[in-house]
Amino acid sequence: MTTALELVSHGHDVVVFEKNAGIAQEASFATSGFIGPGLMHSWTVPGMASKVIRKMVFGSEAYAFHGLKNIPINWLWHWILACKNSDHKLKIESLQRLAFYSQEVMKGITEQYGFQYELSQGSILICRHEKDMKNFQLQLDLMNDSGISFKKISQKETRDLEPALSDETSFFGSILFPNDQIANCRQFVLMAKHQAALLGAEFRTGQDVLPLASNASKQIQVTGQKNESFDHIVICAGIHSKTILKNLPIKLPSLAVYGYSLSAAVRELIDAPVYGVVEAKNHISIARTGQRIRVSGITEIGLNKKPANECIQLLYKTLNDWFPGAAKTHESVQVWRGTRDTITDGLPILGHSGVPGIWLNTGHGNHGWASSCGSARAIADMVSGRGCEVDLKGLGIERF
Repeated sequence: MTTALELVSHGHDVVVFEKNAGIAQEASFATSGFIGPGLMHSWTVPGMASKVIRKMVFGSEAYAFHGLKNIPINWLWHWILACKNSDHKLKIESLQRLAFYSQEVMKGITEQYGFQYELSQGSILICRHEKDMKNFQLQLDLMNDSGISFKKISQKETRDLEPALSDETSFFGSILFPNDQIANCRQFVLMAKHQAALLGAEFRTGQDVLPLASNASKQIQVTGQKNESFDHIVICAGIHSKTILKNLPIKLPSLAVYGYSLSAAVRELIDAPVYGVVEAKNHISIARTGQRIRVSGITEIGLNKKPANECIQLLYKTLNDWFPGAAKTHESVQVWRGTRDTITDGLPILGHSGVPGIWLNTGHGNHGWASSCGSARAIADMVSGRGCEVDLKGLGIERF
């Protein structure tokens, strides 16, 4: 949706094809809501592969693994190699740079169009143990080099900022990211669609796009309809991008990695978090958006027919550990599972595909919301023949 808004703002005639009956029904529906570079992390830092595989083999509440058949061996091998690669610092820098730029673009869009989407300021990474903070030191060093604001704070300072934190749960300390934000992704998307439509974009919902043909790559065909030609096609369909491109010489090394969230009404504001809070150990977040508390996290590979109960219970447990009584968890709790389109090296794929007229904005993993506005602006600039305002080095399809 941000891609459509940027392209129509750049003066293009835009048609959006959406397979669902409405927008924001999949990956944008109930995300954690975190925006900004503070909590950007790569799936391919050294030691990540062994850590994840060990937890999947021996069991972990924060990881759900439903059989090796669900992980293509080729994807697994290249992911392991990426985790051993010495360029992990450059990857994190790329993610932070894109997130920082995206936040600036989002700010401009918000001011320009008067969007309101339950925006709040600041996030805190809580470290139960000293080693949790040490594990995050690489990101902090890179943020320090880039001028991104953060502050290490003690347990007492954390409780001063978050007075509702449970007294029964102790921890080593925290990291405050004052310029990160929390917001309602779905609400933003709906506003973006409305604004794009006002500017002339056309939306066709309930349109299941067939894979692009190798001999007519700039033609869109929807089931039961004739082909339709376009000057440019931007593929920004998340995990479905791979299927749309399967007939073209564009191979996306992506894997569906599922995450969970549960949302419940705020019981008492005095018991709710002020900032967006993330527990470092399991990387589970707790945030208030409007009158809801949302708890998000989990890494699940291989889709079960129904959500894994142990994953959901960990979200409840984490909420109770830190903010007991903050949410009405005994009534009308919304449990959601969304798909993260994860690339082997942990970075998105942005830019021209190598096939004339085909552009890529996909593979953002769990950073799609935080990177969306910047990615869309960059794509629109490139399609329009302009120079990008953000350095996209290392994010193109050519790296594969």
